[in-house]
Amino acid sequence: MVNTLVSSTNSKNIIYSRIFILLSSLSKNLMGMFNLIYLYKHGFSLVELALWQLIVHLCYLILQPLSLKFSYRFSNKILISMSLLFFILTYTQLIFYLNSFIDLILNAILFTTYATFYWNLKHSLEFNTLDDKKVGKKVGIILIIGQVAEILSSLISSFILDYFSIIPLFITSSIFMIIAVFYVFKIDEKRKKKPKGSLLTYFKVVPKTTLFHMFLREASTVMGNFFSIYLYIYVSNTYSFAGFTNFLLGLASIIFIYFISNKIDKKRESYLLLSTILLCLVYLFKINITTEVVLVVVLIEGFIKQFFSIVSNNNYYLLGYDLDKTTYICSNAFFLNASRAIILVIGFFLTGSLPKLMYFCIGLLVLSGFVPFKINKKVL
Repeated sequence: MVNTLVSSTNSKNIIYSRIFILLSSLSKNLMGMFNLIYLYKHGFSLVELALWQLIVHLCYLILQPLSLKFSYRFSNKILISMSLLFFILTYTQLIFYLNSFIDLILNAILFTTYATFYWNLKHSLEFNTLDDKKVGKKVGIILIIGQVAEILSSLISSFILDYFSIIPLFITSSIFMIIAVFYVFKIDEKRKKKPKGSLLTYFKVVPKTTLFHMFLREASTVMGNFFSIYLYIYVSNTYSFAGFTNFLLGLASIIFIYFISNKIDKKRESYLLLSTILLCLVYLFKINITTEVVLVVVLIEGFIKQFFSIVSNNNYYLLGYDLDKTTYICSNAFFLNASRAIILVIGFFLTGSLPKLMYFCIGLLVLSGFVPFKINKKVL
């Protein structure tokens, strides 16, 4: 009887967690998918946009160690409420009080504060829905949820921004986020224990080759952050075109995840190099096509990108499976944002060109395919 009640509670928590992930991802993407395009149209230069992104990464380096210290002191309900508060402050400031570069810096700080609370909780809930035996299948479910949110948000946000304004988009996004927060309040939460280990412990436990692989792989994230603005400047200067490319990308991704993800629980490492090379080839085609033909390449990318994501995300969750979850989530976020900051500084600020940043990221991704991702069976 007790086991039945526990099982029922766990199932309920998983359902509520996935509803939260879907609705909050939809809300986050509605406002965040075209951030750089909105700022560019608002009059900020590419250099200022790159500085905004760099400040975001640097703020994470400050906030993540702090979040590790107080994460166990507050319930998930308090943490997500703080995230909601800073979410509203971020986009209220973006809409009504963004006139100078100082305002842009303030926006980056507000954005990172909301995102830190959000991402740490989201990753924590994702870990709670996984088990080691079927990681590939369950990671596939998580990825599908994310892609559904991205498809819907790309169509909704591009339509509203092209034909109305950012204010109704902000209202719509806020409604989704408030509903998502409601489901966090419905999740039964165990009493938190003080996290074991520290940021320093994380770097001692994770293999050095794995850290290098993860650093190189973040070139994909940096490239993704700037690709919408790349399409806007070099292909078609509308939100709708960028939104439709995201729609095709997400649709192809869902098809691939549904049929393939449950077959990659075995021999994950054997797919790493192949998926990396295929992804880099697609990226090369994308940045060298400046007409609407790029949509065909994007459709192909949807399949290949999720092939790459399933393999690498399996590794991400497996690496953290035997570690203290809170320590792993916060420390991993610290390292990944440090990696993104370094890649952005070298790839953009030392070259001064958005296309050169894209080529630099592709080069790092190719190299990542030759660096092994090792997982040590150690516990913090």
